[in-house]
Amino acid sequence: MFPIEVKVKANCSRNKFYSKEGKNFVDLNAKPKNNEANLELVKFLSKEFKTKLRIVKGFKSRVKVLDEL
Repeated sequence: MFPIEVKVKANCSRNKFYSKEGKNFVDLNAKPKNNEANLELVKFLSKEFKTKLRIVKGFKSRVKVLDEL
């Protein structure tokens, strides 16, 4: 299943992971400043998938690739 590619939308009302037409999306409550959204993304998806994750590609992009530690 991993690595996984997600498109992130920051500054939303709540955290939510969903798939649409074979692509993965994440809505995050965190703001995209000071790395807050990246940290929230890793924390949220690690809890969703019950495994430790890290960002391997797309630190400054809306499309990110995450993989297991």
